[in-house]
Amino acid sequence: MGGGPAGLVAAAEAAKAGAEVEVFEEDREVGLPDHCAGLVSSSGLEAITQSRSFVVGKIKGARIFSPDGRRYEAKGPGVKAFVIDRPKFDVEMLRAAERAGVRINLGTRWEGGSDGRVLIIAEGTKARVSRKMGLRPAASIPAAQVDVATNAFDGDMAEIHTGGWAPGFFAWVVPRGERARVGLASYRGVPLELLNRMLEKNQYISSKVRGARRSAPIFGKVVVGGPLRKAAGKEYIAIGDAGGFVKPTTGGGVVLGCLIARIAGRVAAEALEGKAALSSFEREWRKGFGRDFTAMKLAAKVFSNMREQEIEGALRCLDNEGLLGAAIGYDMDLQGAVVSKAARSGAVRYALLPLLRSIL
Repeated sequence: MGGGPAGLVAAAEAAKAGAEVEVFEEDREVGLPDHCAGLVSSSGLEAITQSRSFVVGKIKGARIFSPDGRRYEAKGPGVKAFVIDRPKFDVEMLRAAERAGVRINLGTRWEGGSDGRVLIIAEGTKARVSRKMGLRPAASIPAAQVDVATNAFDGDMAEIHTGGWAPGFFAWVVPRGERARVGLASYRGVPLELLNRMLEKNQYISSKVRGARRSAPIFGKVVVGGPLRKAAGKEYIAIGDAGGFVKPTTGGGVVLGCLIARIAGRVAAEALEGKAALSSFEREWRKGFGRDFTAMKLAAKVFSNMREQEIEGALRCLDNEGLLGAAIGYDMDLQGAVVSKAARSGAVRYALLPLLRSIL
């Protein structure tokens, strides 16, 4: 088990259900290094914790840039998402786990066997333990980010930049008060080289970051393949990034990872008492989230194979039909409904060739 949000939530849930729980986190501090862009839905965060001590920004909408630089906006009157300080958030989850009776081992790797216990694998994308258990790591792509000391971006709007800046995926700008986190992930090319090119050559972004101090690059991986085909074995359950429980469309995994981790923690405790088999984890997460993951995985596959002119056409069509503006009203985490709506729109014609490419 690891000491990220999913691992800590699963641990707390298992402890509340009466199990004796230990967390093994190889780093000496939770939340570090901080690879996360830090954007989580307001409704999702409320489902995880009532604390807001780690919130550094409030987001009311999103601004989407097409490959040609056309700008589309979706914004509502209320707060749609929070920007969080991930290290502080992870510490909050750690304290909650300790209050539930979980024993935390920092700076310690799990090395032992199961010995009749249940192992919850929450090691992120490292896959050291997963491979020992015979699991193939969840599919991921490399990412790079920097923090830029500027408040030139709108503080209540997240940004998405599509096209050649981040081939197959997208770039993002997340405002964080007096800073902004700018990053991208890509199926093709070296992320840091692509990021530096965007910071210098993207006219909109470069005009806002020119001369501003930048942090050292922040490297990471974005899980894009969806949940593992089988995330539970006889003695283990894989959750969070390790289990692929991350939105394939955006790579966001905090909310869904924690919600599904609760299922894992409860099932693990029931299995130790002989009340359930670990395989029931598969049935439960699929019942609650399976359709949304299927829709998001299909949408992500189509988008990753779209050419720039197809992205242009699809965005223009969605905007003309009012779907981009209306998207702010849909669930940020369970995106099956908005994907279904887009699939019934005129924009679907721009997805047919990319879908064929993905199959071939």
